Amino acid sequence: MGVAALAAALGGVVLKFGWLDRRSEAPGPFPYDGAPLASGSEARLTAGGWTLSDVNGPPRQRALTRAPAPGQTRWLVFFGGNGPGYLEEARSVLEALDAGRGFGLAAVAPPGFDGSPGRPSPQSLRAGAEAAVRWLVATHRPEELQLVGFSMGSNAALAAAHALAKDGRPARGVVLLAPFTLMDVTDKGLCGLLRTPDRYDNLSLVSEGLPPVRVLHGLADAALPPAHGEELARRLGAPFHSFQGVGHAELLKHPAALAEASKSFSQSGVTE
Repeated sequence: MGVAALAAALGGVVLKFGWLDRRSEAPGPFPYDGAPLASGSEARLTAGGWTLSDVNGPPRQRALTRAPAPGQTRWLVFFGGNGPGYLEEARSVLEALDAGRGFGLAAVAPPGFDGSPGRPSPQSLRAGAEAAVRWLVATHRPEELQLVGFSMGSNAALAAAHALAKDGRPARGVVLLAPFTLMDVTDKGLCGLLRTPDRYDNLSLVSEGLPPVRVLHGLADAALPPAHGEELARRLGAPFHSFQGVGHAELLKHPAALAEASKSFSQSGVTE
């Protein structure tokens, strides 16, 4: 091993020990699990009236949208978690939440996921979310936007809500599914073992100016314990709804959870 490589490795170890002092504060570290679009996925994604396009940003991202039914002006925007098949999962969740009401539906893969270039990080996730909703407003001109964030995507949804409020186009509401207060994510393999994980922080996004928020969490969530959702809801002043025996990814397919989330899309907005 050369001197430079040894120094880099030792520096990583030092950083790693520094992270060990704070690891009890947050779940993780989880490995980044984004991947390029799988072969044949574009055809599946665009079936049934869906469209793949690019958000020029910065950052540049892949967007999946379905136009609203005639006379419908409301849109649902989904920000997914840390995993492969980002847009396919987003399409499935959005269709379940829409439940045939004909809302406009949208999801934008953040950097490092489903062919969106760039490296995943807290900064790129937030910048991507802000660019995504601003692109949606400029290109599709929705009258109302409802934001839904799952897991890591809860950070994106809150960042997007702040951006819309800053632009004078506040979202109608935000639904957070299995969110966190703090969470650590790192690279796969040796690099991830040596470097300090990325810290995702939802507490820093708790401030005035947000639209009504609803928080949902499975009580059997072993990845992001429900205490995180409960604490975040408390700080946001938001209703908290829990689901017995429901794990992390299971929340996205749980009928009662989807029905509870859909209450946010009633004409009365987000209510308890």
